[in-house]
Amino acid sequence: MPLNRNLEAMARQLYDYWFVQFDFPDENGRPYKSSGGKMVWNAKLKRNIPSTWRNGSLPEIANFSNGIACQKFRPTNESDRLPVIKIREMRDGITDESEWVRSDIPESVKVYNGDILFSWSASLEVMIWCGGKGGLNQHIFKVTPQTNYPKSFIYYQILDYIEVFKSIAEARKTTMGHITQDHLNQSAIAIPEDNYILQLFNDKILPIFQDIISNNEEINSLTLRRDELLPLLMNGQVSVMPREVNCDLVFISLMKSIVYNHCLSFLLHMSSCIRNCLNLLRKKHYKESFGNFEVIFGCFRQVLAVETERFLLSQLAESPQK
Repeated sequence: MPLNRNLEAMARQLYDYWFVQFDFPDENGRPYKSSGGKMVWNAKLKRNIPSTWRNGSLPEIANFSNGIACQKFRPTNESDRLPVIKIREMRDGITDESEWVRSDIPESVKVYNGDILFSWSASLEVMIWCGGKGGLNQHIFKVTPQTNYPKSFIYYQILDYIEVFKSIAEARKTTMGHITQDHLNQSAIAIPEDNYILQLFNDKILPIFQDIISNNEEINSLTLRRDELLPLLMNGQVSVMPREVNCDLVFISLMKSIVYNHCLSFLLHMSSCIRNCLNLLRKKHYKESFGNFEVIFGCFRQVLAVETERFLLSQLAESPQK
């Protein structure tokens, strides 16, 4: 979804400014490194980092819980089961081909919207899950925060480190490269000692995460409605033809309502981005404002597209009456 890609790009850009370029706000609200903040050489990381930061590893900021062999927990009835989340589901979501697992599996391997998933075997990928409740299969980590470390910080730290893991897997020269707990323990990342920076980052990123999750939930809901309505259209039970050939205005009304709600969500998000952009410009944080501009223009294009859909649906609803 273009809007989600824009949101993710904006969040990733902010992470890059703060935790890669080290231009997080100092005590005066100015970019730390660009404003002359003290940097020191860290031998473990082989780079300069802020003087109050330290090197650490990924397990210091998060727990990595592996999934289970779901084939050992097959459900005995259709009312007491969860879809199995494998690497395929991370890419394509839950489909008719997804397998099922009993719902009484341990809570540690149950997955909910907003959870961080990290596939560590064959295909190394990290994502925020938005496909509904499910059971986690083996070869995927469910990543949960350690105390004082927000989920947003953890997600982008893993995403930033994924290329290192890929190079490790390739260096093993096996048919199925994979990452182990030892590799996690050997990881080297820069961690701020001041939790205020982490909380401030989370306060800015959390609304973006919530928008992404909400958008994906809406997409899944609309996809489900489409899949329910499409067979009715195909067999003639529902039609969008003129009234004399059984036009179903209820269907059109439903689609107009869906399109209107979609348009409203774009407008609300665009309004929020405009406010953020103005605040950044007032503080002369010009670089950070660029990401907001991109999202605003992306929302504007989406609103135009949605308004076109509403107009066409209105014309379709009026045509049977002529």
